[in-house]
Amino acid sequence: MTTSDARPGTEGPARALAFVESNLTGTGMQALRLARSLGLRTLFVTSDLDRYSVDPDTARTIREVADEILHCDTQSPEAIEKALLASATPMAGVMTVMEYYVPTAAATAHRMGLPGPDPTAADIARDKLKTRVRCAERGVPVPEFRFVHDAEEVDAALAVTGLPCVVKPIDESASIGVALCRTRDETVARVADIAGRPTNSKGQPRVPGALLEECLFGHEVSVETFTVAGATTVLGVTDKLLGPTPHFVELGHTFPSSVGEAADRAADLAVAALDAIGFDFGPAHVEAKLTPRGPVLIEINARTGGDFIPDLVEHGTGVPLLRASVVAHSGGRPDLTPTRARGAAIRFIAGRSGTVDSVPDTGVLENFPSVVAFRVKATPGQRTTWPSHSHERLGHVMTCAATPGQAAADADAALAHLAPTYRE
Repeated sequence: MTTSDARPGTEGPARALAFVESNLTGTGMQALRLARSLGLRTLFVTSDLDRYSVDPDTARTIREVADEILHCDTQSPEAIEKALLASATPMAGVMTVMEYYVPTAAATAHRMGLPGPDPTAADIARDKLKTRVRCAERGVPVPEFRFVHDAEEVDAALAVTGLPCVVKPIDESASIGVALCRTRDETVARVADIAGRPTNSKGQPRVPGALLEECLFGHEVSVETFTVAGATTVLGVTDKLLGPTPHFVELGHTFPSSVGEAADRAADLAVAALDAIGFDFGPAHVEAKLTPRGPVLIEINARTGGDFIPDLVEHGTGVPLLRASVVAHSGGRPDLTPTRARGAAIRFIAGRSGTVDSVPDTGVLENFPSVVAFRVKATPGQRTTWPSHSHERLGHVMTCAATPGQAAADADAALAHLAPTYRE
């Protein structure tokens, strides 16, 4: 086992790091490449490789970077363990960057005696209802909430949460299924829709029902942390830019936050929430609302944040957050020491209902020196809609500058040049 973040596995025979499924954004593919760069063999474990064909870049990266592609039931730790033990390469670790498979990866690592978060903590974080219950019991501020099994229980729940309320599934990600409801009828309809779906968007079986919560008013942030040997380091707080209700689509992030002491209080809340669920290993992404009564927990993600937030952290602090996760999951001890203090921001392209006529020439971004990454996914003839969740966004632009305010301003300015045109 290595003791630092320098190329795990180089002291002896090659070892393998297994990745259980992946998202279709850059984080998953970045992690695969990072593992390869650290001298690890990469195993990609999936139940259906064809699902990645919807993004040609992702599918190509998996084929090119994964040393082995293993097929098994990725909802079963037992099946994953069996597949990994059949590999000829000694295992260094098991991880995932995909929210839906965090408990499975944690349970597999635990079964195999490999590094990873406590499986119970990973399970509580994955389930928004379990998170609410545990944190409320431990005195961590959470919204007023009730779980309802069907529309008949809505009235009793609304007596607690009031209107407007937020209705959400307990087991989705990327704002899928989350909506603000201003009336009882809207609430009943949203609950009926969620409760009527026996599986989540990844086909995993779910408990029928929905979570009703009071609507929290205030600025939203996320806290990026890393836990080593049970001690949690706060790497920084990220400001979030949300789209209009009734949805809560994230249209941008700026790191580090500019809200001063309120961000410090959110960081304290995040550490308390992680302690409450028994989180003991690796990266976490904790979301909170800064309300008039103080920060209130939204959710805990027992993984690195999505939406390229690890890139923002690295640009802002010099701490390679995703690399640190790969190092930790393969048995090393990551270096979390900041080496710079800059700002970084990302803004996402939101389409509208209609058919795309044309997309801009991204060469225009050469006029923005602070742009460090971008992607435009819209294509002529594509039917789009205003995004109701993150997967419906059409691309992004990322900037890095001397301050977070300058990075945000530059990202906003660059984004204005990436909007597609639509057919009338």
